[in-house]
Amino acid sequence: MISDRPLTQHPLATLTATTLSITLGALPIFLVGALAVFIRPELGFSEARLGALATIYYLASAGLTWVGGTVAQRLGGPRAMAVAAGLSLMSSAGIGLLARSWIELAFFLAVAGVANALAYPASNLALARGVPFERQGVAFGVKQSSALYATMLAGAAVPLIGATIGWRWAFAFAGVAALPIIAGFGLTQPAAAHEDGHGKDVEHFPLWILSVGAFFAVYATASLGAFYVESAVAGGTSPSLAGTLLAVGSIVGILGRTGWGWVGDLRTDLHFTIVPSLLGTGALAFGLIGAIQSELALVVATMLVFGAGWAWPSLLSFAVVARSPRGPATATGILGTGQFGGGILGPLTFGLIVEAKGYQAAWTAAAVALGVSAVLVRIGGKQLEYRTEGIMEVHT
Repeated sequence: MISDRPLTQHPLATLTATTLSITLGALPIFLVGALAVFIRPELGFSEARLGALATIYYLASAGLTWVGGTVAQRLGGPRAMAVAAGLSLMSSAGIGLLARSWIELAFFLAVAGVANALAYPASNLALARGVPFERQGVAFGVKQSSALYATMLAGAAVPLIGATIGWRWAFAFAGVAALPIIAGFGLTQPAAAHEDGHGKDVEHFPLWILSVGAFFAVYATASLGAFYVESAVAGGTSPSLAGTLLAVGSIVGILGRTGWGWVGDLRTDLHFTIVPSLLGTGALAFGLIGAIQSELALVVATMLVFGAGWAWPSLLSFAVVARSPRGPATATGILGTGQFGGGILGPLTFGLIVEAKGYQAAWTAAAVALGVSAVLVRIGGKQLEYRTEGIMEVHT
């Protein structure tokens, strides 16, 4: 039997540290995107190479997340998070102090991708061991909103740092933020509670089905930040309203991830019913975005997109961790491989479809991808439930 006793007496410290860890893993690429207006003239590279930087980052993340899960499972959550934070510090400090060309910037973003590949499963493991089971749904909701936190921080860095003291200082501050994680931030993992399974007991087959499902889900949703505003403007919405809707949608996304995590705490038996339902609702909303002309309808569709179609990651991660007690890092490392893979191909394919057929076709393709994801998550989830029958009773 796997004990649900936390490995630390400070669950709030665990939640804070894990959220900071995964936010730091995502922050460098968001900072580069937000501050590109200052970075590109100084380093002298094109918009195409800016896009290539994102591809490099996500390739490193996707290619190494599975390995990162195995490493985290062996090191334990706190130690693996400290290593990931060290890599984040190396990346941010390298960009802020040393990057003088596109090649050097690409190298340090690849380091950030490696940090992200380790931080994701390590933070999941630390959360699984450091927060009581009955509160983990909400905890995963808070932590899995890290991409939205990173987006807001990167946006704030433009007027507050980039336009005042210079873009390099933004990366310097990001590096400093990694120091508490490296120092441990109050996290402990007693020797008596070390990891004993090393991920050998996880159910790989259904997890890979879920990973493919996550690939299609992120493939669809990764284009929101890059294309939502331009798509809305092309449909007749004013830029100010489109930007406001994107900002409000991000807040709805944070509330949605936390709220659905709370629901997952209450009904652990419905995890793989709720997540496919969220994906299916998101598929309908994505289809609406490309077809509607009314601003009121756009508001409704946007709230559904963020509140359902982009609110699934926290509950899916919690569902996988809850059913993989001997290898949560390994299990979510497999899941993350698909998620980061979708981040590589989604925006690129979306842009190509827009150029060839327009925004309506691109959003329709995203809707189809979410529909496929809903089916795969339902199949993989039911397989995982069947193969791990009895584990939830142990938790409860």
